[in-house]
Amino acid sequence: MDSAKSHDSGGAPLWLTFFIALPFACPLQHGSVLSRTLDEPLEGCEALEVRATDQSIPLGDADKNRMFVSLKFWQLKDTVDIADPLHGLLQVVHEVTGVGRTPEETVPIPENTYRTVVEMVTAQNADKLENMDSALDEAFTRCFDMLSDVYSMSRLVKRESLPPHVGMEQAQIAFWFGRFPGQDYSEESGGVYWISPPSYFPTETMNEAEFEQLKVLLGRVWNGSPLEVIMERSFVASQYLNQQGDYANAVIHAALSAEILLDSVLGLMLWEEQIEAPDFQAAVDIFDEAKNGGLTSRVRREYAPRLGGIWNPSQKGPVRHWKDELAFLRGRVVHRGYRPSRAEAERALEVGDELLDFVKARLASRAKQYPRTCLMILGEPGLRRIGGWRAAERFLGSTDEHPLRWFSGYSTWRDTVDALGT
Repeated sequence: MDSAKSHDSGGAPLWLTFFIALPFACPLQHGSVLSRTLDEPLEGCEALEVRATDQSIPLGDADKNRMFVSLKFWQLKDTVDIADPLHGLLQVVHEVTGVGRTPEETVPIPENTYRTVVEMVTAQNADKLENMDSALDEAFTRCFDMLSDVYSMSRLVKRESLPPHVGMEQAQIAFWFGRFPGQDYSEESGGVYWISPPSYFPTETMNEAEFEQLKVLLGRVWNGSPLEVIMERSFVASQYLNQQGDYANAVIHAALSAEILLDSVLGLMLWEEQIEAPDFQAAVDIFDEAKNGGLTSRVRREYAPRLGGIWNPSQKGPVRHWKDELAFLRGRVVHRGYRPSRAEAERALEVGDELLDFVKARLASRAKQYPRTCLMILGEPGLRRIGGWRAAERFLGSTDEHPLRWFSGYSTWRDTVDALGT
């Protein structure tokens, strides 16, 4: 069954089975089965009898003919290679479907450990089978959402030192099979489901140019530059998204990157304004959330007069996107325990990048008014690329100040402001 082709099911749903080897064990008993019904209706199965298990609550009419997910846990120990998760995955696929075969040579896992393979069963309504790639993505995500819940709650039951999160991106591949009513499993009815590219392993060390870049970055960080902290948080967010599949932490770190950016830019501009005549209390008042509101209020009030552009979160643009699709989502994740989808997390990271580009462009346009801030955030390469280098270069030629010393000067100023504001 080619996943790129649509299929005429005659109105019947497609039963889908996914097999996935977890990157680490999930401590359910071998053979355990957990099932859940969802709100979406399951069309074309009205003649099927639906029965509740002994552990389930009684089923009412509204519970029947609904979409479902069922997970079965296979715990492999004596006949699986510890170094190769694909070995155990193929073993379970063959045992369940009769398709393929398992490798003959094995290296048993050490005593008291095991590898977990999960058999995940769901369905897809006939009206969604026109695009099989989309149908598979939706069905797999539905299954893995339930698997994530099971894994999280199993950690609470066992209280073992298991990793705090299991993400589908960590597994990289799964196998899938699709069957219409009355059909058996076959090699033609499924294939490999690619979840994410293989994990990145460096193939070579830094070259000399990269090593010189490293020394520049370290010099800036050790002198108090905020830009590298901003970029590092953004990079961590992308790792949570693409390597760990931890969408909540991806959103949180993307929001942290944006908040550090906004706070640092305003702080640097205030510091530069006060170099000749420090007014710590004025800065304290600006950052006083009890008196003047939080970050969103500061963004609306303080940035446009200094940088120009649209900073009102109610108006269309990068700032509104940041407020609605990153800051608000971060609040739901942190305060409600909301679990964002991959699409929401991807968009949150995109919004963070849009905000960074917007801030850089606005800063570059004010290089004459805020040369120190522009040089500290953008540096010469950024100013040459975006614009504003001529104004910054003229300022550098007119002063004997050393740019790296600006960072320590700003840090001292900001520490004083923060101390007075507590």
